[in-house]
Amino acid sequence: MGTKRKFLLLISAATLLLVLSGITYIKNHNEIKKLDTEYAALNSQLNQTEQNIATKQAEETEQKTQTVKKVTGLDPGLIQSDSTEAEKYFVAAFSWSNGAEYEGVRNQYIESLGEDNSFTKTYLPPDTKIETNDGMLSYIDFKNLRTTMDSIYVVPITAEGNRVRYVAFVQYIMHKDGTDLENTDALERSEAIIEFTAAGESADGERRITEVSARAGYSAGLLDN
Repeated sequence: MGTKRKFLLLISAATLLLVLSGITYIKNHNEIKKLDTEYAALNSQLNQTEQNIATKQAEETEQKTQTVKKVTGLDPGLIQSDSTEAEKYFVAAFSWSNGAEYEGVRNQYIESLGEDNSFTKTYLPPDTKIETNDGMLSYIDFKNLRTTMDSIYVVPITAEGNRVRYVAFVQYIMHKDGTDLENTDALERSEAIIEFTAAGESADGERRITEVSARAGYSAGLLDN
């Protein structure tokens, strides 16, 4: 076979390869384009479905809110925000780790609620001082007491407009050190029952916790251990 013939065959093979490659590329390109179109359509359908679900959930939430408002006269959103404010307000009373911190917390609530308020009398009584060889020692420090708020559950009992009276059920854990909290299921909970009022314009973020008192007829001081 002559050199010229070999050259022509080589050119023909290369041309055929280019043609086949081009056909394959066009075919793959068209398939990719088709897949991209299908993906875009499916993604659009998914987004629309998600929007429909979100709209439906919002409608159901609004219906529930309106039903609760109609039956109780209270906005569930207001109750939720008041519950959050109550947790912020009461957590310090049931979360302290030594005598000095306890005294600081106690004074804070007395300053807020007044000297003779039933809340501090019941749940934050004066810390007893114990005489030791090294001098007077806090009962809390002597017993190495700590407490941590575990939960708070708030229930509205009366309302006048946006001024709502609540009863709060607080569970707290008395313990010796932080390692005790590694298995809270094994620890006994103590309970405090408190009444308080939430008032103010919630839209302005000015809801305030006021008129705090220990539940009448209930007594369980933190230092009764």
